[in-house]
Amino acid sequence: MKSGIRNSVMMEKKSISEPQTPLTQWQNSLPFKFSLVQLIIASILIFSTAWVMLRIQNQQITEQQAVLNQNHGQIVIAKLQEMTSQVENLVNAIASIAKLYRYDHEQLSKTIPTLLALENQKDVISGGGIWPEPSAFNQQKFRNSLFWSRNIHDELIKIDTYNDDAFPSYHTEAWYRPTRYFPSGKTFWSKSYIDPSTQEPMITASAAVWMDHQFIGAATADISLEKLNTLLRNAMTDISGYVIVLDYHNQVLAYPRGKNHTAILDQAANSLLTFNDLTKQHPNFDPLALALNTADSAFVTKAIAERVFTQEQMDNLTRLTADNERKMLTAIVNNNARNHFTTPQQLASVPLATDPILNTPALASIFLMPNTYWKILVVTPIAPLQDTAKHLVEKIGIYLVLIQLIGLIILFILQHRLIITPIMKMVEALKRDDPTAIEFKAKQRHDEIGLLAKTLLSRTQQLDVAMASLDASNLALEQQLKTQQLFQQELNHHKEQLRSLLKFSKHLIYIKDLSGKYTLVNDKYCEVLGIERRRIIGVSDFELFQSQLAQTFQKNDQRVTQNQDAIHFEESIPTPHGYQVYQMTKFDIRDDEDNSIAVGAIGFNMDLKKRQEQEQEKRFQNQAAHLQKQQSKMQIVNDENNALKQQLAEFNKAFEMQFQINLSKAQSQKLMQNFLAEVITQIMQEQDRLLAQICQTQANGGDESQIAITDMMTVQAKRLRHIAQLFNAHQNDVRPLHLALFMRQLLDLLQVQFIRANVTVCLTCDENLIIDGNSWQYLQLFYRLLNNTLNHAFKNHHQIREITIHLQRNANELQVELTDNGIGMTDQQLSQLQQNMAQNLCLGTLTCLNLWMKNDLKGQLTIQSELNKGTKILCRWPC
Repeated sequence: MKSGIRNSVMMEKKSISEPQTPLTQWQNSLPFKFSLVQLIIASILIFSTAWVMLRIQNQQITEQQAVLNQNHGQIVIAKLQEMTSQVENLVNAIASIAKLYRYDHEQLSKTIPTLLALENQKDVISGGGIWPEPSAFNQQKFRNSLFWSRNIHDELIKIDTYNDDAFPSYHTEAWYRPTRYFPSGKTFWSKSYIDPSTQEPMITASAAVWMDHQFIGAATADISLEKLNTLLRNAMTDISGYVIVLDYHNQVLAYPRGKNHTAILDQAANSLLTFNDLTKQHPNFDPLALALNTADSAFVTKAIAERVFTQEQMDNLTRLTADNERKMLTAIVNNNARNHFTTPQQLASVPLATDPILNTPALASIFLMPNTYWKILVVTPIAPLQDTAKHLVEKIGIYLVLIQLIGLIILFILQHRLIITPIMKMVEALKRDDPTAIEFKAKQRHDEIGLLAKTLLSRTQQLDVAMASLDASNLALEQQLKTQQLFQQELNHHKEQLRSLLKFSKHLIYIKDLSGKYTLVNDKYCEVLGIERRRIIGVSDFELFQSQLAQTFQKNDQRVTQNQDAIHFEESIPTPHGYQVYQMTKFDIRDDEDNSIAVGAIGFNMDLKKRQEQEQEKRFQNQAAHLQKQQSKMQIVNDENNALKQQLAEFNKAFEMQFQINLSKAQSQKLMQNFLAEVITQIMQEQDRLLAQICQTQANGGDESQIAITDMMTVQAKRLRHIAQLFNAHQNDVRPLHLALFMRQLLDLLQVQFIRANVTVCLTCDENLIIDGNSWQYLQLFYRLLNNTLNHAFKNHHQIREITIHLQRNANELQVELTDNGIGMTDQQLSQLQQNMAQNLCLGTLTCLNLWMKNDLKGQLTIQSELNKGTKILCRWPC
């Protein structure tokens, strides 16, 4: 920056020392430029006046020609509508016959050719028939079409090629798929195409066949483009000009014959000719092509703005359609459902400088035909301008030239005196570096010239400040660009990681939208199902699996969206090798506004998990064997010390027990629970058998000791019965649990501890409260809560000791409130306990219980306590 200022100062000094030279050359001077501009403006005014007059004359002729074109278009459209109405009536009649004789194949084979053979249909119809849905007319046939076509002898011949498995399915044809969205009585006109069987260019009119609000197929009639050309040539015999008919994709349906257009017609006979092809061969049609594109865009925008069908329905309709045809097909289906368009519409009128067929100036009018959505182009020649209009323009132009010359001279003198001379003086002062003269001019003139002088003095300083600010901004932009590039590289890296995860993961990964349709699947999921990805994406479970299995998958998805949390469960997945069990984790996917948008799932193969458990069990056994060897060595070494040997044996026994406990954790909890239930049941049976023997002995004349023993055994049997009921209840993981009965049995079981601690327990619970759950979990929960209260709440407490338990269900949530009148906790103790619970630490009974409830029951535990007044523990979890 400093070097730039130094260079500018040197340049100024150099300019002062140099001798004065002429300021500008004459061709660059302001007087010359002003005169030139005025001359140009005058010329523009003269020519614009003449152009406006010619424009008015051309506009009047164009309006007359537009009215003539409109009349011609109405005549042509009326004749075309007469033909299309006959075709639509025929198609609707075939649809009614198909619905009436749905299961009578012989009657259909007789009736449909009769309709197609009517005299008034021969000139237009090339063929027709019905096209049922899969198994709609015959449960044994996927394709069951009945189609007749005329041969070269004008005879109707039945064609059965469309039903061959080697032939492409007609259910995916462009003339068949949209009929699903058309009601009875409405006809869909397809785009022009070359029939794959007859190799004849034609257009098809299709009508849906509905029965009991179910789409069962379509009825069609084919129209040969050659016959349509013949009809239009007959319609234009008394009309000057010609007509071009386009379908809704701007493919040529009819084109005039001429001496210079044989090649075009030959091309149209072998392939489908579009208007863009005509435009490439005849650039004079470019304005017409632009008008057609503009009209198509407006039609699509309006139809989509007033859409009737959802975007998902339209995507399903157009998934087999070419990209450049999807929007127009969607617009036609939605527009037809609205039924707004019932009369012909004139879309545009376009003048052609030289028509390639008429070889004269012409006017082309574009009409849109209802129902078929064909575009009718009516082209007629324009009459030449009248000579009188040209003479009028020439006379007015002479007078305008004279007036403009006089005004130009006067304006030149005034501009030179008021503007140019003061500016030249300021330029000379700037070149002399004479700010005094500029300041004098600023004070002398109070108009824009004075303002210009003041501005020139202040602009130099502002320019220096602006240059410094620009340098700083450039530096900041460079740094921002580097940061953005780093972010982009990191984003690409994360995308590549996600792609690799989906491709190489051995677990099942997929995502469904809220309607249950797959939006993302990984390679492993496709491999397990044995189905290609393209057949999975966009479909639901009901289209991939059996109905009962699909309903199970759907219910699991609904559980995720309702609970708004992840769920874990086992799920059977059908594979080509049979069903495989996967441990599924399903979760809710939400957007930035916390709205559910999809359901994700990750599946783990249970067979793999079992192999890992077996390997882990084998490692544990090896460790146990190694540990047993070590114990044997220690026993041999410490044989002389009997006391130490006994302690070591007890330690080994405790260590072996702990090892077995750790080993049991790796096994299924369900096996342990069933094992405990079976053992308790056996003990209870033996206890009952012993009690029966004692009672029998007492009945035979036992003494008082036998009665006491009987009472003790009765109490013991009762307690064992409670234990058995508590443990037997969890043989199934999830089952209905009578909560009040469950709690009374637990309290009876713990009655000895309550009496020993001198504690009174009060239970409040609805007798009809039944929940679905794992009773083993509830046994662990309530026992740990009661045991913690007995051990900690009543230390050094000599008042009446009470524990109150209140259970209730609130909506889909179970609440357990345990209150005691014990010693309570200080604020510091309570704050520390709540902090440990918030950090998910396991440092005591309540913190471990809180962590267990969050992980296993998806619930929460809160504590309220006050010193010397007691503690209230509130637990809640969904049920």
